[in-house]
Amino acid sequence: MAQHEITMSPLFLERATRLKTAVACGTPDRVPLSLVVDSFAARTMGVKLSDYVQDVDLAGEVALAPVRLPGRELPDESLWQLDEQVRIQPEDYDRILEMGWGPWFREYSEKYLGEAFAAEQALYRAAHGWAVKFIERGYVPYTTGFIYHPVEQLCGGRTVKEFTLDLFHMPDKVEAVIEAIMRETRELARQTVRKVGPHGYWVGSWRTAPQFLSPRLWNRVVWPQMKELVEIVAEEGGTPVLHYDGDWDREIERLLELPQGKCILALDGQTDIFRAKKILAGHMCLMGDVPPALLTLGTVDEVKAYCDRLLTEVGPDGYIMAMGCAVPPDAKFENVQALVDSVKG
Repeated sequence: MAQHEITMSPLFLERATRLKTAVACGTPDRVPLSLVVDSFAARTMGVKLSDYVQDVDLAGEVALAPVRLPGRELPDESLWQLDEQVRIQPEDYDRILEMGWGPWFREYSEKYLGEAFAAEQALYRAAHGWAVKFIERGYVPYTTGFIYHPVEQLCGGRTVKEFTLDLFHMPDKVEAVIEAIMRETRELARQTVRKVGPHGYWVGSWRTAPQFLSPRLWNRVVWPQMKELVEIVAEEGGTPVLHYDGDWDREIERLLELPQGKCILALDGQTDIFRAKKILAGHMCLMGDVPPALLTLGTVDEVKAYCDRLLTEVGPDGYIMAMGCAVPPDAKFENVQALVDSVKG
């Protein structure tokens, strides 16, 4: 991102400093706020979700692939759905080892992702323009890149069920494939951070959450690779944003192995954030985790009470106020407003 093209307002610099202080486990002048409001923003602005997911300039958000989309397979006002299918076959493991991950994935994308892959490329091309507009208005677009764990990529095309069975039926081959992907991902991660700069980078988890695998398997095919990718991003000057969906309670102590004062742990409500704070205090910044259900079904007073507890027990040091994962499209506006107002002091 070319710095000379962007006018950094005093408000942007103030907010960026606040975030930097929180990441380093310090106590900022005010607890920072982070929101993921894709579908909620569309609903609030009166934009049909079918238009939102098909118009790059209108959306300005995430790549969606492979999914069932509103206005295509779903009614206009339905939320997009992941359509998990077995697209990676057992023989593809051999082809990945022969071809290398990059060439194989390009071939796979052309065969299966098609329209969605093209949409993703359009989103990447448009991202710089969106970032400039956000920065000029004082907002900090903190996550500027994505570093994917090999297991996430394989599960996405193989499905959780089949990939897990593969770990029992052909463990050596699967681990060889994971290492083949890691060889390319290591270099990609380094080059991405060097090119884009010292910003936040999503190093997240869906299917790699501890609840999906036994400790024996998780310690073989998830944690060593996750730890290494986080360390690479931090070494190159980036801030790993650990968007950890799912239940991480079993392994939360392992996060003490990650670089101190360099990461953001974003939790979605399934992990006990209050226990996590007790374990990680002074070591890692926490972000979250106002429950989506509370924003949709709760009252303003209930949202305020939960936010107050977060500010008291998880903050104010090393903490970023946020929802759990993302604000749902049917969240009550007044509840989201209560979340935002909670950090204003």
